[in-house]
Amino acid sequence: MLIWCAAMAQDSLRGDAGRTPATGSGPGSPAEAWTILSHLITGFLVFGLGGAGLDALLGTRWFLLVGLLLGGAASFALIYIRYLYVPPDPLPRPGGPAGPEDRKEQHG
Repeated sequence: MLIWCAAMAQDSLRGDAGRTPATGSGPGSPAEAWTILSHLITGFLVFGLGGAGLDALLGTRWFLLVGLLLGGAASFALIYIRYLYVPPDPLPRPGGPAGPEDRKEQHG
């Protein structure tokens, strides 16, 4: 686990984490499906176990439910951001031409 985290940290420092797919792992591949499933399960496990630990320490029964709900929400958010989100086009710079229509007005 620590070796994987160190490798991912190096990828993020280079700025290409998750952007250079390995051979045979394109969109819709079984590798991508397994990655999505592992993200989903890991969120529930980590936050659920954290909630269960807090329940055991504090003698309550509701931290497990909160942990499971937060883990599910975090997993779905990660999956959405990583695989489904398409960032909007950048806004034009102030004072510069915004598009072809503005360029025609400036020259003609």
